[in-house]
Amino acid sequence: MISRFCHILLLLLAMLLCMVQPAEAQEKWRTSSIEGVDYVRLDDVWKFYRFTPREGKDGCLSYGAGKRTISIRPGRQDFYVNNFRYVLSYPVRMLGGELMISAVDMLKLVDPVLRPRYNPNNKLRTIVIDPGHGGHDAGAVSAYAREKDCNLAVALKLRRLLQKKGFRVVMTRDSDYFLTLQQRVDIANRCPDSIFVSIHHNSGRRAADGIETFTLAPHGTTSPFARTRRHEDLAGNNQDSENIALATAVHSRAILSTKATDRGIQRARFSVLCTIRRPAILFEGGFVSNPQEGRLISSPHYQNKLAESICEGIVSYHATVCQPLPAKASKMATPGKVRTSVSGSRLGSILNRSNTK
Repeated sequence: MISRFCHILLLLLAMLLCMVQPAEAQEKWRTSSIEGVDYVRLDDVWKFYRFTPREGKDGCLSYGAGKRTISIRPGRQDFYVNNFRYVLSYPVRMLGGELMISAVDMLKLVDPVLRPRYNPNNKLRTIVIDPGHGGHDAGAVSAYAREKDCNLAVALKLRRLLQKKGFRVVMTRDSDYFLTLQQRVDIANRCPDSIFVSIHHNSGRRAADGIETFTLAPHGTTSPFARTRRHEDLAGNNQDSENIALATAVHSRAILSTKATDRGIQRARFSVLCTIRRPAILFEGGFVSNPQEGRLISSPHYQNKLAESICEGIVSYHATVCQPLPAKASKMATPGKVRTSVSGSRLGSILNRSNTK
């Protein structure tokens, strides 16, 4: 199934190259199958985007053009844009002495991030905020914080900020009560012209720390973060590009604001992401299990900082890929160190029209 899906993607890639590159460029886009997954050569990728080698660090190979620098780690799934971390669906591989990147990652992550385009047909009027857990479900608990309380505190602060920007805000919960995951999704799916932001905090080893943001794993990929038995047979959705756009805008601002460890933008099959029909992210604002971070997470000052970062990201996403905000609100939509729109990239628009599963 994965191989068949990737072959379809590669045919679409060939169509794109016919449109935007000279005829001879098509012949240089070489593909190979590695363990049933279609890969393309990174040398061809860099040539396509006119990137040249740059000095890398921490074991990364870096390429760039202008103010953008892309870094990868051979044998790893790390992918960096101006030092912000993304996690690829498949590792960068070596074949015949050449580095390779999967076609799915190329088409569903790399191209949308590198070639964003304003999409005037997108509308965004409503933000659905989902404070994770609640009621009898406390989520992660430590001596420093309870996740359900921190989720709600950040969400309520975010609501006030977004309302000041002129957005309509719908809360899946606004106090301490329990909702099923499906109830949360149903609330979001009933809201037209909306996005869905699920707010969580993490738990792990005592030393674990940092912020990570999740979007739905694309069709044809598996996820180590699956909370459902459906894996490769479960489709992605029509918002793949918008999901990454929203995640990039929110995550980059949160990292810049808090200076927290960047755990990356990752793909998952969490239940609240699987059946949603809106652009959606799940934001993990830090580890309650970490002594230092747990204390920060429970403080109103840090909660304000997280809420402000998420708000800034949403405003930037809206101004970049949706209808422009009024002048007063759009002042907040200044670009960060990484471009935040991945909606409507030329490859992404073709894929969204052709693969609607």
